[in-house]
Amino acid sequence: MPAKTGGSHAIAAFVTLLVGTMLSKYLWSVAPPLGEAGVLAMTLIRESTGIAVPLTDQFAGSVVVMVGLSFVWGVVYHFSRHG
Repeated sequence: MPAKTGGSHAIAAFVTLLVGTMLSKYLWSVAPPLGEAGVLAMTLIRESTGIAVPLTDQFAGSVVVMVGLSFVWGVVYHFSRHG
């Protein structure tokens, strides 16, 4: 059981990293307001947690897209496993 769920999490992390980076570059060029929303979200998270991480527009956009992809992957995995 742990190998099955662990494998799913590992694949999800890897796919999210790759696809999220590529997709965020595309979304930033096609929909700049989405990228700006990513920067705003990351700024709010950074201010509320007090973590001092250097923030670039590309990084913020990538993180927002990766979180979204991870959420979708989790929902799909949950419904496919638990019906």
